[in-house]
Amino acid sequence: MRISIVALIAASLLGGPAMAETGSCKTLLEHTEGETDNPWRTVNDGVMGGLSDGGSVLQDGALTFSGITNTNGGGFSSIRMRVAPGLMTGAERLKVHMKRDARTYSMTLRTNVTSYRRRIAFRAPITGAGVGEWSDGELSFDTLKASIWGRPVPDAVFDPSEVVEIGLIIYDGKDGPFEMQLKRIEACG
Repeated sequence: MRISIVALIAASLLGGPAMAETGSCKTLLEHTEGETDNPWRTVNDGVMGGLSDGGSVLQDGALTFSGITNTNGGGFSSIRMRVAPGLMTGAERLKVHMKRDARTYSMTLRTNVTSYRRRIAFRAPITGAGVGEWSDGELSFDTLKASIWGRPVPDAVFDPSEVVEIGLIIYDGKDGPFEMQLKRIEACG
């Protein structure tokens, strides 16, 4: 991939790499063999009195996000990771290299945009990834829906250059076990 001088100047001014050209991707996160520091923290529906249980572990060069959801009182499990602002400048979508079961997984992106003193979550399903095999899924920014604690926030504006947290969540209205593995997340222009 060619990186123009304009992209390098933009990257230095914005404090991080910028998308070099339409269709280009850059790696935001890649889990590798021997990695032991898990940067993801768990947030399950127990924060609202729910009964789901889940979390993540690094093993064999991938992150495994697994557990059991229970729709009696919540029905979600999630993991989150902080990222440096500016990391997604110029991006229009995320490419997620993953291996998943037949359940529906979504990503949540948070910026410093707030409403009622709460940080707004911009969330959408990861689409296109195959079941039971390593493949690429996609999160298109134009499909993101804004909410706080599951309640819609109309007119919220998403700016990828302001993302400070990435999250994976399972909240598909189903009870039972889940498991997905993640190797890499790329931001694409």
